[in-house]
Parts: sequence; C-alpha cells; structure tokens
Amino acid sequence: ADVAHELRTPLHIIQGNLEGMLDGVYPTSQEQIDATLQETRLLARLVDDLRTLSLAEAGELPMRRGPVDVAELLADAVTSFSGQAEDAGIALAVGRLSEGPLRFSGDADRLDQVLGNLIANALRHTAAGGSVTLSAEKNGEQLPPG
Repeated sequence: ADVAHELRTPLHIIQGNLEGMLDGVYPTSQEQIDATLQETRLLARLVDDLRTLSLAEAGELPMRRGPVDVAELLADAVTSFSGQAEDAGIALAVGRLSEGPLRFSGDADRLDQVLGNLIANALRHTAAGGSVTLSAEKNGEQLPPG
C-alpha cells in the first residue's frame, strides 16, 4: 500500500499537469513543463529504488568494489543536491576532512546512494536558514563508524 501510494502521487501530478495543459487550464509554459518533468524524475527514482530494494531482499544486489575517494564522494553529493538545498534555503557544504587522502575499497555507487538518501532526509528535516555539513575523518587506518 505504501509503495502504491508513493508511485500514485507523482503519477497523479503528471497526469493532472498534462490534462490541465491540454484543456488550457495551465499554460504550456517552460515552468509547467519543468514541474512535470521533475515529477517524472521522482517517479523514475522511486522505480529505481524499488528495483534496488527487491534485488537487495533477494540477495542479488551487485556490489562493485573499487577505490573510493571520500572527498570526491562528498563533493559530488553536495553538487548533486546543491539546487535542492538552495531552493529550500539551506546551506549545504563539505566541512572538515582529515588530513591526507581519505580512500578505501567499497562500492562507490552504493555509497553514493546511501549518502544521497541521508542528504535528502537531512534537507527534508532542516528548516530554511539551516545548514547541512558533510565531513569525514580517518581513525587509524579506517574511517570511524557514525
């Protein structure tokens, strides 16, 4: 029921926007097209998330281990969410990083996905005027948990 609701919401918005444009209720403007396109992106992300979840539950989620540069991972995440943060009036930045390279072996795509979920939640639960800062530090030869 939750999945159906999450998928139905953007579908109804897309359908309503398109019907409104066809009926002349909404102007066929760049702004209206952009809003509809944004809903299609949300829907695509939800479908991708469902696929990932079903693969994980089946124990078939592929892991592609390789070198991960933490500073690069965080910088890319900030770049990806900078527009959303700006629209929400929230400062999003990379904060303090440990001296020297922060690298380890992991699945950069999965880590990006996890980091993206954390940032999306942080932005959703941070009031306008607030800030979200990403940081990382080395603990011996490992990155510390949490």
